[in-house]
Amino acid sequence: MKTLLALDSFKGSLTAPEAVDAAASALAESDVCRLPLSDGGEGFTDCIAGCLGGVFRTVSVHDPLGRPIKARYALLEEGRIAVIETAAASGLTLLKTEELDPLSASSIGTGEMMQDAIEQGVEEIWTGLGGTAVMDCGAGLLEVLSPLPAHVRIKAFYDADVPLTGPSGAPAVFGPQKGADVQGVIALERRFREQAGRWEKDYGMDPNRIPGAGAAGGIGAALAICLKAEMHQGIAAVLEAVRFPERLAECGLVLTGEGKADRQTLTGKVPFGVLQATRRHAPGIPVVLLAGKVEDREELLAAGFDAVIQVTPEESLKYNYLDKSFARENIRRTVQDLPYFRD
Repeated sequence: MKTLLALDSFKGSLTAPEAVDAAASALAESDVCRLPLSDGGEGFTDCIAGCLGGVFRTVSVHDPLGRPIKARYALLEEGRIAVIETAAASGLTLLKTEELDPLSASSIGTGEMMQDAIEQGVEEIWTGLGGTAVMDCGAGLLEVLSPLPAHVRIKAFYDADVPLTGPSGAPAVFGPQKGADVQGVIALERRFREQAGRWEKDYGMDPNRIPGAGAAGGIGAALAICLKAEMHQGIAAVLEAVRFPERLAECGLVLTGEGKADRQTLTGKVPFGVLQATRRHAPGIPVVLLAGKVEDREELLAAGFDAVIQVTPEESLKYNYLDKSFARENIRRTVQDLPYFRD
């Protein structure tokens, strides 16, 4: 029996490929099928390129604060498709905590990556929306990229279906994690409402009716309205792109996972997408959810997971211990002890 290892990153400690490798280390190589995943955020490019093949291109761009950096994207199908994630040039991980400034941070670097891809002759740009430090409604990106050549189309994969404005909109939901205090969130909400009004006047489109509009600090809305991007719910579209049913067909068990599993997991994150796809294509195969930390266990089990397992000892959670080797060992040990592999 092969085991499909379909894990997202364990944010703060392991990338998706590292998490998959940690789980695989507990099993015979011939018994595993590796499938590191992303819902559109950090790791999106590696996920798609790793599954579909492709070459990487490194370019000089600017980070959210305007500093020169190197970022990479992937080219698929002999250069016809570019795979770009907003986190590569506009990501939270590019800034130290004390540098976070969502009122000033710019998405210009993401625009520069997309412009480079256009200059390479691509016909499609697959853009993963998530993990950004910016809240500029795509203003920096549009400075570089608008207008879009007629022969190029964009597919945007959003990791969270959050509206542009309102109590559950991007400023309220994402502002604090990107460094905004209460007054900062109020200022961002004002900015987003003003931009939404301009777009509605100029394009006749209400941004809050667009799926994923608030993703990546409003880049989702900018791509959909100004560049006519196709919007796709992240994990569902990713699983289709990586031919999940074909990989599932040779397996008898699915292990999925993420850094923290709770009721938010059920809003469209990788593990829930994996669960739904498995139930649709092979309903009898068990799906086990592994997470660095688990909350709302009963809700997760009620949603259909066969088991929900916290890999990190409770004592270690008190110290927010995110060491890579520690996380790898926790996953390896947990997988090794699963009853599915006992004789």
